[in-house]
Amino acid sequence: MRFRQQQDDAHRATQRLLLLFALLLAGLVVAVNGLLLGVWLGLGWLLSWELALPPLFFETNTAVVLLFVLGGAWVELARLREGGGAHVARWAGGRELLDARHLSERRLLNIVDEMAIASALPRPAVYLLDREDAINAFAAGWSGDDAIVAVTQGALDRLTRDELQGLVAHEFGHIHHDDLRLNMQLLSLVWGLSLVHGYGLKLLESDDSGRRSAFGLLVGPVFVAAGLLGWLAGQLLQAAVSRQRELLADASAVQFTRSRDGLGGVLRKVWHQSRHREDRLRRVPARLLAAMLLQAPADWLATHPPLPERLRRLYGRAVAPLPAPRLETGGQVDEPRRAPVMAAAQGAVAFAPAVATVQAAAATSAASAVATPVSPAASASAVGVTAQDERDAMARLARLNGPGELRAAILALLATPDSRREHLAWQEATAGLGNARTVREDTATLGPASRLPWLELLLDRVAAAPLGDRQQLMAAARRLMSADGQIRPIDRLRWLLMRQRLGDAPAGSRTAATFTDLAEASLHTRREVARFTAFLARLLPDGSVWYEDVMRPWLSGDALPACEAPDADGLVQALQELQTLSWMLKPRLVRHWTEAALRHSSAGPLPDEACDALRLAAALLDTPLPPELARRYVEAVG
Repeated sequence: MRFRQQQDDAHRATQRLLLLFALLLAGLVVAVNGLLLGVWLGLGWLLSWELALPPLFFETNTAVVLLFVLGGAWVELARLREGGGAHVARWAGGRELLDARHLSERRLLNIVDEMAIASALPRPAVYLLDREDAINAFAAGWSGDDAIVAVTQGALDRLTRDELQGLVAHEFGHIHHDDLRLNMQLLSLVWGLSLVHGYGLKLLESDDSGRRSAFGLLVGPVFVAAGLLGWLAGQLLQAAVSRQRELLADASAVQFTRSRDGLGGVLRKVWHQSRHREDRLRRVPARLLAAMLLQAPADWLATHPPLPERLRRLYGRAVAPLPAPRLETGGQVDEPRRAPVMAAAQGAVAFAPAVATVQAAAATSAASAVATPVSPAASASAVGVTAQDERDAMARLARLNGPGELRAAILALLATPDSRREHLAWQEATAGLGNARTVREDTATLGPASRLPWLELLLDRVAAAPLGDRQQLMAAARRLMSADGQIRPIDRLRWLLMRQRLGDAPAGSRTAATFTDLAEASLHTRREVARFTAFLARLLPDGSVWYEDVMRPWLSGDALPACEAPDADGLVQALQELQTLSWMLKPRLVRHWTEAALRHSSAGPLPDEACDALRLAAALLDTPLPPELARRYVEAVG
C-alpha cells in the first residue's frame, strides 16, 4: 500500500466534497429565492396585478436561509462541544482505563502510549466498552487535547497485539487529521440544513384556532421542499466525506505502524463478524455514532467504504474474511504496564519508544507471539536527552518548510555523527542559513528509531520542490557522503533512496513480473536477488551465513554466487531487477530477509544499522515493513 499517495488522494477528495458543501449552501439560497420569486410572480398573474417585489426581497430571503443554516449550525456545534470526548464515551457505556486490571487492558494502554509517540500527539484518555463483544472502536472529542479512544472488549479478546495496534493507529489517524472536529462541523451543518425544512413545516402549521395563514401556505412549501432536498444532499455529502476520511485513517495506520497486516487483520475479522451477524453493538448507538466507528452498518447513507474495498486498498488484491475466535491468553508472557508517555522522564531517557515496543521489547514481543525480538533502540539516545526533548525537536522539525532548512536537516541526518570532515561539508552546504545550528541540534536529538523515518518524511517534502533545488540537494549530499574519502554501504542505500524519492532514479521500462514465487523466476532474476542480498549482507551480523540462509530456497550449489558485494553500478542493476518483482513477492522477500536476520542475531537484538538497511531495502522496493521490523521505529509525522 502506498500510504502517502492514498493520503493525498483522500485529502483531495475531501477538499472537493467540502467545496460541494459550499456550493450546496449557495444552491439552497438560489433555490429558495427562485421559488419564492416564482410564487410572487404567479400570485400576481393569478390576481392580474402587477406586483412589485418588496424591498430587500432577495436579501431577506438569503438572510433567512443563512440564519437557519449557519446560525443553527453554530448553536448545534456549541452543544456538541459540551463535555468533549469523555461525555460521548460515557454515553456509549465506556469505562475509563486508569489502572489496568488484566493483561489485555495493560496491553491496550501500552499500545496507546506507543501510538501517541509514533503520531507525535498528546496521549488521549482510553475507554473500554466492556459490554461489547463485537470488534470496534472510535475516537471522539473536539481536538487532540480532549480526545478519547474507546475500544470494545471484543477487540481486546479477539485481536492479536499487532492487530490491536493497527486498530488504535486507525483511531489516531482520525485524531491526527482533525477528523473529530470535521465530523462535528459537518454534523452541525446538516442540522442547520434541516432547520430550513423545519421552518417550512412550522409555517404550514395551523394556529390555536385551527387556521393557517395565507403567507404560510404560500411560502411554507418552498422552504419544506428546498430544505428537504438540501438536507438530503447534505446527508449524502457528509457520508461521502466520512468515507474519504476512513480511507485516510487507514493509510495513516499503515504510516504509523509501517505494516498493513495489523489493520488488515482487524478489517478481515470485522468482515467475518459482519457476515455472521456478530458485529452488532449492544449499547453503543451505532447509527448516531456511525461516522466515528471503525466500521458502521451499511445503508444508503453509508459512512464507511465497503470492507472488501478497504482491504483491497491495503493489500492491493482481494483477500478473504478471517475468523475472530477469542484468543487464549494462558500461554502468553505478561506485559507490564509501562510509564505513561506524558509522565516520562525525570532527567535521563525515560523510555525507548518504538512503534510496537517501548522499553522491554523482549517481553512485549513474546507476549505477541513474536519469537525473536528486534532491537528497541532508544529514541533519545544521547546522554541527557529526555523524551520531552525529542518530542520538542520533532515538533520543530515538523515546522520546517524553507528549502534551506529542509536541506540542512536532510544533510544532518545523512552525516556520520563522529565524522569531522562530513561535519565541515555540512557547514559549507548550510552557510548563510541563520538557524542551521538549531536544525542540526534537533536532528542530533533524534534517536536511532526516529532518524530514518524523519529522513524519509523530509525527502517526501523536498520531492515537490523545483528541479533546481532537488539537484542542489543531491549534489550537496554527494559531497557530504564522500567528504571523508569513503562511502559506507549504508550511505549507498540512502543515496539510492534519495534518487528514488527526488525523481533522479533512472526510469525502468520493463513491466512487472507476474510470478508469485521467486523459485519460478529466471536464473538471471534469482542471481540479481542474490547480488542485492550480498550487498545487504555487509550490514548484517554474520552476513555470509545470513546470505546463504536467505538464498538457499532459490539457489544452491554452483548456481549460488559467492557472497561478494557488487559495485555501485551492479547494485543499481540488481535493484532495478528487484523492482520488477510483483507487488505480492516484494513484501515476502523483505519478510524473508528480516526473519533470517533475526534467526542469525545470536548476540542479541539486531543492530541499528542492520535494521536501517532492511528498512531502506523495503523503501526502495516500495513495500511495507514486516511487523517484526516495524516495531523498531517511531514514525515521523509532520
